[in-house]
Amino acid sequence: MRRLALLLVVLLTAGCTGSPDTRGPFPAGADLVREAATSFAAVRSVHFAAGVNGVLPGFPLRQIEGDATLADGGHATGTADVQDGDGHTKFPFDVHDSQEPPYPVTAFLGPQGGLKRLLDGVTDAKTEGRENVDGAPALRVAGRVPAAVAHSVLAAVDADLNVKVWVADDGGPRRFARLWVQIPPPDNHLSPVMIELSLTEQQS
Repeated sequence: MRRLALLLVVLLTAGCTGSPDTRGPFPAGADLVREAATSFAAVRSVHFAAGVNGVLPGFPLRQIEGDATLADGGHATGTADVQDGDGHTKFPFDVHDSQEPPYPVTAFLGPQGGLKRLLDGVTDAKTEGRENVDGAPALRVAGRVPAAVAHSVLAAVDADLNVKVWVADDGGPRRFARLWVQIPPPDNHLSPVMIELSLTEQQS
């Protein structure tokens, strides 16, 4: 059950690189995110790599990497590193949607998936600059995701999210390349949780 829960965090995550080149002008942030959402809706398989900085109750994920596909009804494989008491444990996972997991691949990939909904929900989008992501040029857009949208994707979240979205700027389709999410803490005595997600090898 814990391994299935990890898949939820995996496909929600974020990505952060160095300082961007802020010399504009740049395309409008709202346009970039909208085009990236449209492009990502057609993606049927992807390689993902994610990391979590902080503690999200119920999700002891530290790092995860693998491949997810909508083929054959939905399938994801890879390795996960989770907090385990004072230490951590790394293990492989192999999840098929046909096994009726609580967080299937089909809940995150595809035109109705959680990642597409997250992109559709971005507000106050502002293009911050240009930088390389996984060796390719991309534009970085900062924005917010309302709590209602965030909660529909990840039930444990009940607050607005600060996000950064990296959109490919290599002359091809505006591909959704990376995501960074900041989840506010449940009280002021705790630090926010930061999740980073990189999406490569995307196939429609």
